[in-house]
Amino acid sequence: MSHSESTWDRLHRWERFHRLFEPVDFRRWKRASQKHLRTLFPASGLRVLDATAGLGDHSVNLAELGFVVTAGDASEVAREATTEAARAAGVTIEVADLRWETVGRVRPLAYDLVFHDALHWIERPDTMQEVLRSLRATLRPKGALVFFFADPRDASPGAGERVRQWDLAHLPRLERLWQHPWQGGTVTHEVMRLPSGDAIDERHAFSIDREDATSEMQEATLRRIYRWDFHAMQEACGAAGFASVEGHVFDNDKGLPTSMCLARV
Repeated sequence: MSHSESTWDRLHRWERFHRLFEPVDFRRWKRASQKHLRTLFPASGLRVLDATAGLGDHSVNLAELGFVVTAGDASEVAREATTEAARAAGVTIEVADLRWETVGRVRPLAYDLVFHDALHWIERPDTMQEVLRSLRATLRPKGALVFFFADPRDASPGAGERVRQWDLAHLPRLERLWQHPWQGGTVTHEVMRLPSGDAIDERHAFSIDREDATSEMQEATLRRIYRWDFHAMQEACGAAGFASVEGHVFDNDKGLPTSMCLARV
């Protein structure tokens, strides 16, 4: 594994490794949001950009539901994983190196829907505007941007900060996520959560302990952003030219309420 690889490349690479040992059906776990989206957009032939393809879970689910899917991701590891997931599922998906901030320029008016489950990882308001305007430009008339984290059940200012405070109080500061055998030794994945301004930094550490008593540490830090609650996203989407923002709440496969938002062109 190259030490020059991106944060997301590293996280995706180790997540692929973890799934070799993890029996969870990840696509089933994530399928509820795609099923609900299909009830809102039942027409055939709708073109969808999964702007955060990751390991291909959402992309494959969307394709199985009859959407015409492009899986976009800046991570080479993610694109490789999505290609393999589509092949294994027997669905046709275009996999492309697409960036949020430029897709509107390189693919204008190309999609009916943009599925995006990572908008809330954007830290700077100016970057959020750049991304939202780009995503709006890639949407066709009457299209919609689909995003998450923003909970319409609490549309008051400061909802995101209340979520952050809950996370600080309830999530463990140090957590072992998994440990698996690897090359005669073990790999252990731990995450440390530390407050950082109005965010929480998640410092992921992958400790590699080999049979010959040598060891190696690989790290990747993600900053969890909380400012993009429903109130903030309504304002941001309006400033980027979207006509309206609406929230939907539905039950996931565990019977728990889940929110999904649409910013309509």
